Amino acid sequence: MKKMALGRVLVILVSALFVLSLPLAALAHDPQNMDVFYDFSTQTLVVKITHPSNTPDKHFVKEVVVKKNGAIVQRAAYTKQDGDVFTYTYKMAATAADTIEVTAVCSIRGSKTVKYMPGV
Repeated sequence: MKKMALGRVLVILVSALFVLSLPLAALAHDPQNMDVFYDFSTQTLVVKITHPSNTPDKHFVKEVVVKKNGAIVQRAAYTKQDGDVFTYTYKMAATAADTIEVTAVCSIRGSKTVKYMPGV
């Protein structure tokens, strides 16, 4: 009898925790937009990200991965974001013939990837 009651309590507790976690996941979303620009004179990649969040210390862009011609050249981790629209810069060499791929990863769920050709 005690084992059966304990099992029911455990199922109720796990179910309650699951239901309570749903609102946070429902508010999470991929980064909405990314604008990418490469400045040849300074050899700097500029990435402007739009990712609205009411809790930027919990729901934020946690990582940005930059690939050049398929190889990772930059990987940056973040613990919060400053506002709904923010800009990160990355020093890197690139030519007009390169293909740059930038991926922004949300701390809760989802990501956005943009391919960019500096020469186009």
